[in-house]
Amino acid sequence: MNLVEAIRRTIDRHGLLPEGIPLVVAVSGGADSVALAHAFASLDIDFTVAHLNHNLRGAESDADEAFVRSLGFPTTAKSVDVKALAAVEGLSIEMAARKARHDFFGEFDGAVIALAHHADDQVETFLLRLARGAGSAGLGGMAYEQRIGTLRLIRPMLDLRRNDILAWLRTNGFDWRVDASNADESYLRNRVRHTILPLLERELNPGLRENILRTMDILREENAWMDETLSECPMPIAGLPVAANRRILRRWLFEHGVEEAGFDAIGKIITLVTAGQGTTVFELNDRQRVVIEYGRLRFEEAFAESEAPSWALVRETGTGWRKDHGRGVGILPAEASFDAAKVDGSPITVRGWRPGDRIEPLGMEGSRKLQDILVDQKIPLARRAQVPVVECRGEVIWLPGYRTARNWAVPSAAAPSIHVRVEQI
Repeated sequence: MNLVEAIRRTIDRHGLLPEGIPLVVAVSGGADSVALAHAFASLDIDFTVAHLNHNLRGAESDADEAFVRSLGFPTTAKSVDVKALAAVEGLSIEMAARKARHDFFGEFDGAVIALAHHADDQVETFLLRLARGAGSAGLGGMAYEQRIGTLRLIRPMLDLRRNDILAWLRTNGFDWRVDASNADESYLRNRVRHTILPLLERELNPGLRENILRTMDILREENAWMDETLSECPMPIAGLPVAANRRILRRWLFEHGVEEAGFDAIGKIITLVTAGQGTTVFELNDRQRVVIEYGRLRFEEAFAESEAPSWALVRETGTGWRKDHGRGVGILPAEASFDAAKVDGSPITVRGWRPGDRIEPLGMEGSRKLQDILVDQKIPLARRAQVPVVECRGEVIWLPGYRTARNWAVPSAAAPSIHVRVEQI
């Protein structure tokens, strides 16, 4: 098959690549994403590869990153300890990896992120969502284009089968990496892929995949029509059918960056809206909530900000380093050390967090927005004004309780350093 031409047709049919918008291709090193990158190269479309090293398979994860870099495309890579993230956030490994990827994609401001999901992924998604009790919107599967908050994701390979992708790679002599964890059936999706789907095809219907894909096409088309029909309704309205209000509310929540909105949550919010009495707060998760005021909705990313406290900063000269306790952002008192040569006598000050602040965390690649770190650490908006930020020469060099900045680290245990202590007054 002509995979490149198939991808071009999908892009054109669904308007996936508006002119002037930068393109980022998420490449894990596996067959699907490698094929997508090579296809874009064959189409003479400029792009940057984004690779996230999840650090789940030790040396194999590092080898994946090295392989992706060796493909020769402009590449931005980032390393995240997904197991640690899962432990901190109380998430499964799969959900923590998803969160890490979305956070990473968010660093490419204004870009379209191309993902390599294909038709077989759609079938698996259908069965998973069916088992979890999804409605018609969920059973319609992944969209060719999706917006999650500020993220814009596209999937140009949804019409392609995995066997065709592999055949195209072999025909063109392209290599790819094989992730051994894809065979681990402790992951539910792997169990669906390797055991449940083959069993259903064998015992129920050999044409099951094609039938599921056709059903998903029907559901997506019907959902698109219903969304268009209800597009003029900005939020739930008393008197509309419950099914219509569910759809309106779900769209409104997703437009505000809510990734998961369960059936029960949607139902409770609609009940509060249609009652139209008083003011009620419905908390969606640790950092997002809906305020219902006499039948009108207001979305809040977190809670109202509080006044910043006062901090004291003490510095002294020495050698080596005093490590940050790392018990959590803003937990004081906290100590850290910085390269005296880098500081070079400049003032070190402490202040409150500001939107737009960034840091290059020690032990990590690249820079991160402090806002993203505070979200990751589940610091509500109400508490963010109470988080101290330490800076030198206009650069954030330490987020107490989290990490210091990579470029300000003391080079050795014997090197001159500036020891800093921050405590609340």
